[in-house]
Amino acid sequence: MLSRFSNEVLSHGADAVLPQNLNDYWIETLQTLCDDFLDRNFAIDQCTETLEMGDPVLVSCVHEVLHAKQKAVPDISAEEMAEKVTIYALSITMETIRRESGIKMPTPTLQNLLSIDRIVQFGKINPDFGQFLKRACITPESKTPAGEGWLQRLKNKILSRITES
Repeated sequence: MLSRFSNEVLSHGADAVLPQNLNDYWIETLQTLCDDFLDRNFAIDQCTETLEMGDPVLVSCVHEVLHAKQKAVPDISAEEMAEKVTIYALSITMETIRRESGIKMPTPTLQNLLSIDRIVQFGKINPDFGQFLKRACITPESKTPAGEGWLQRLKNKILSRITES
C-alpha cells in the first residue's frame, strides 16, 4: 500500500497529503489507518497511553509535511513523530467529519495542519468530536494520570490551549 500511496499521492508533493486534497479512496483508506492508530494509542475512558508510531503511510504523510515546512529532512525524535502522527490522524478524522456532515470549517494548510490549536477549535464547534477528545482524556474535565510520555505531553499542550480560550 505504501508504494501505491507514494505513486498516487506523495509524488505530487506535500500539498497532496492535506486531508481536503485526498480523493475519496485515500481519505477512506487513511481514516481506517487513523482509526487503528488512535484505537491502539488512546484507551477511551481509561486514560492510558502506549507508544505506537503509526502505520508507515501516516508517518510518510507527516514526514512530507515536515520536510516541506523545514526545507530539509526533518530530524525529530520518535516521541515527536508519534505526537505529529496523532495530530495528523485527528486532522484526517476532522476532514472525514467535514465531508460526511457538511460542517463548515477552514481547511488546513501545510503551516497549520499539525497544529494542536486546530484540533481544539474543531472540538469546540463539533460536540461529538469534543466528546471524543474528552473520552480520550485530553480535555480539562478528564482525569489523566501523571506521566512524562509523548501522549501526556500532547494532552498537556491541548489542555493549555483549551484553558487559554
